[in-house]
Amino acid sequence: MKYENMKLFQVVVDKGGITAAADFTGLPKSTVSRRIKDLEDMLGTKLLNRSSRHFQLTPTGKVFYSRSKDILKDVEELKKDITQNQNLAEGKITILSLSPLIQCFSNNIKQFYEQYPKVELEIYAQDVVERNIPKRRFDLVLQLDQPEDSNLIGKKVSTITADYYASPDYLAQFGSPSTPEELIKHRIIFRGLKEAGAVRWPFQNPMRYLDISAAHTTVVDSPEIALTFALQGLGIALLPDLQAVPEVKKGRLVPLFDKEHRYSLPIYILYQARDHIPFRLRLLIDFITENFEEALEQASAG
Repeated sequence: MKYENMKLFQVVVDKGGITAAADFTGLPKSTVSRRIKDLEDMLGTKLLNRSSRHFQLTPTGKVFYSRSKDILKDVEELKKDITQNQNLAEGKITILSLSPLIQCFSNNIKQFYEQYPKVELEIYAQDVVERNIPKRRFDLVLQLDQPEDSNLIGKKVSTITADYYASPDYLAQFGSPSTPEELIKHRIIFRGLKEAGAVRWPFQNPMRYLDISAAHTTVVDSPEIALTFALQGLGIALLPDLQAVPEVKKGRLVPLFDKEHRYSLPIYILYQARDHIPFRLRLLIDFITENFEEALEQASAG
């Protein structure tokens, strides 16, 4: 049901007819008459008995007039509440995230801005911050795994998977490892999903961490560089599937171990534990919680 047609019906009744409603709204009389007819067709019943000189509400029309007046009032109040909330939602929100996570959610940021145009986001890549501004405090952190800081509230929004990939050129030159233990004979592009001192990777079936420091290792500090180096045939990399799967479909990467050792980590939103969370921040937390799973699925599908 079109909201504007319902509203026009109220004007027709309040003003006493089609002609008076047309004069009041500035619409052609034929347009007013057609839109009322469209409303009646949609409802499957007549609302007005009208002639060239007068009109009269049908019994159904009387019920619809009374009920629709309440509905329109509720809609107007809802619009005011939404407008008020949008006006209250203003200011900056600082976000720290691994680059692939924020990249897969980038299309949704436009939607958030459309709903809350007065909110401004400052988004920082985790690897850049660790190098340059490690002491900075952020409003929101989007990270892998649960928070270690008890002062932060963690809210799980999704789960990300990662697997072991290499380019066809690399595998043609060095061969494909059949077990994780064989990785020490290979060239490794190392970027841990979690920061740790040792050069080690996680493996499933059974779950364990293997020290791969004996392998020829290229250490990188961002997932984007790890992906680039893997595509260039520099070695085997542990990559988030949302980065790697599109390249697999293009034939530029190959997953290893038949996905037997694919690794999973939950994705958490972290924010400071405090009595009052700013309204703009609460809106963003809810928005990410509601939309991140779908965004991740779309990004992983390539």
